[in-house]
Amino acid sequence: MQSIYMRIFYSVSQLKKEAKAQGGHWAFIPTMGALHDGHLSLIEQAKQQNLPTIVSVFVNPTQFNNSEDLAKYPRTVSQDLKKLAEIGVDAVFLPGIQDIYPDNSSVPEVHLGSEAKNLEGFYRPGHFEGVVMVLRRLFSIVQPGHVFFGQKDLQQCMVVRSLINNEFPEIRFNMVETMREKGGLAMSSRNVHISDSDRINANKIYQTLIKMSELELNESEVLDLENELLELGIQTEYLKYVSLPSLGVVTTRAEANAVVFAGYLGKVRLIDNLIFKPLSN
Repeated sequence: MQSIYMRIFYSVSQLKKEAKAQGGHWAFIPTMGALHDGHLSLIEQAKQQNLPTIVSVFVNPTQFNNSEDLAKYPRTVSQDLKKLAEIGVDAVFLPGIQDIYPDNSSVPEVHLGSEAKNLEGFYRPGHFEGVVMVLRRLFSIVQPGHVFFGQKDLQQCMVVRSLINNEFPEIRFNMVETMREKGGLAMSSRNVHISDSDRINANKIYQTLIKMSELELNESEVLDLENELLELGIQTEYLKYVSLPSLGVVTTRAEANAVVFAGYLGKVRLIDNLIFKPLSN
């Protein structure tokens, strides 16, 4: 049931009161803002289930291992609120840093599973610890019945799935297929920093993932694909077959559920993935 007016919450106490009244029925979409069609697709998925929706906008400093990346992350709250109102979101939570990380508050220690250890966990040390810290706090405030995350951040999805299974079993986890631009580039808030000419080259990432999902390639052939990307200015950090949900790297397509990519186009870091087999339990 969609509400006529979008409510905006700044106060944790006020939101907790409303969350209690909702009785755990809320569909929650946590974001860092700079909203694009990928974010809006998560909201549409929640609305299709006829769930009241709440979106948070909070640029979480603890999940950035690079202070420059944090500083340049786009902040577009006014535009975000306009988009959320137009799509018919019921409520928005705009917390401040003190709401999420109060002074003198005890922060539970973060113990991550194997799904967080490699890939992004290796290249972005501390990132998933920050993700878990902020989501623990947000889940406890919002008290949702459902959460929606985008597949583009596949490893994050597996980390969140594990967190929910271990600590928030009352929440239903929903992973929504990646939204893409016309040429195949995965939608991301960071895409605003990509020039039109670089955007054409960036589309090659998705084409590479498709090729790896369809063909059984050996390490030498995967390296050839990385070199093709490099010729377009894309420096690969990893391009791997993985098994889900552990995100363990495997050497053959037959062992894998998905293929994952991370790399740089200029100073913009891009990630993408393609799932070609159902997730194992």
